[in-house]
Amino acid sequence: MSIKIRCNDYGYECDHVLDEELTMGLIGKLRDHFEEEHGLDYTIEAVTQMITNRGHSLESIKK
Repeated sequence: MSIKIRCNDYGYECDHVLDEELTMGLIGKLRDHFEEEHGLDYTIEAVTQMITNRGHSLESIKK
């Protein structure tokens, strides 16, 4: 299942969009974006929690 993650969905004035399979790799890409573009050093666990808070289950995240 493909998921579209928009940075502005997480409260940032940013047009960055990731549109791909919901995997740990996608979470890593979002984490890297937050760090490189916004200077925020979130852990993988924090980004995973952000995604689950938006309605996606942990079980839907493919390894």
